[in-house]
Amino acid sequence: GTQTITNNVDLTKGGLVWLKRRDSTQDHGLFDTERGVGKYVQSNGTDAEASQSTSLTSFNSNGFTLGSLFLFNDASTRTYCAWTFRKQPKFFDVVKYEGTGSARTVAHSLGTTVGMIIIKNIDQTDNWAVYHREAYDQNAGADYVLHLNTTDARTNSSDYLNDTAPTSSVFTVGTDH
Repeated sequence: GTQTITNNVDLTKGGLVWLKRRDSTQDHGLFDTERGVGKYVQSNGTDAEASQSTSLTSFNSNGFTLGSLFLFNDASTRTYCAWTFRKQPKFFDVVKYEGTGSARTVAHSLGTTVGMIIIKNIDQTDNWAVYHREAYDQNAGADYVLHLNTTDARTNSSDYLNDTAPTSSVFTVGTDH
């Protein structure tokens, strides 16, 4: 059946829900308000976006509602964990943009210098790219990237963030994103 999760986080203003079954290696599910209900990506893999109408069914003013999809809401003795992030200046933002294959800037609404960026191509199989301000040479810009779905060491490549550190209003993507 369905289940409403009340955590007093207002997702009607935008945000993200990250779900994971705790007692197995089952996939993670990331749902955000930019793409809407029923659409998710799995942070532990490279798959494109999945759509399932019985997964997360609504973003509410005090939490969210899950449908009957067993991956995220099984009625047996399975346990789950959910992390919820509300869009908020100087804390968290969700941005959807169309890749062009060329380097370009993408606006965000944080209003402060970005500490971490997670990027996923939702249209095709691809690694997750992660920028973190502590994972790069402070004098060289954003020249290193991590991959959320692998155990690889950081990679020095301009393909992801074009070797350009983010600012309080934009981040730069390279030719791979």
